[in-house]
Formats: sequence, structure tokens, C-alpha cells
Amino acid sequence: MKRYFKHRAESDLGRGMAYMEFDDERVSRQVEIYGDRWFCSTVAYHPEIGPRLMDQPLSILELTSADEITQNEFESIWQEALKHTLENG
Repeated sequence: MKRYFKHRAESDLGRGMAYMEFDDERVSRQVEIYGDRWFCSTVAYHPEIGPRLMDQPLSILELTSADEITQNEFESIWQEALKHTLENG
């Protein structure tokens, strides 16, 4: 079963937001946004490193029902990430 989440993220790029699609326990798609920089789990966007997905299963992450979003919300963010991919690719 697919489930969708968003949560605050931090990286070397600063603070941002991460959006994840889980297929049971595994992340199947992911988008991270840091300011005006968008990253998504597509080979086309990061051909040198391939898709970058969280490698931890859903069951050990500290995500709650407050972090859960709808499929439509995730798809909207995913489509926006793909636009940024084309603009910057």
C-alpha cells in the first residue's frame, strides 16, 4: 500500500522540506526542496549519481499521522519537481 509523507529536512544546503512516497516499507519516490533548489529521485535529474532515496524503512522513521499527506499533494509536488528538472537539466 502506498502512503505519502512530508517532513522538515536538514542537509548541507540548509533547512528544507522532504516529500516521500512509500510503497509498503520502502521509499519509491522522493523530493527535497532547499530554498530554490529542488532534488528528486529521477535518474534524469541526477544522471551522475542516479536516484537518491532514503534507505530506511517507514517502520523505523519517526513519521506520524501529522506528517502524512494525500496522494494528490505528493503528485502536485512531484510534477513541480519534474518542471524544475527540465529547467535545470
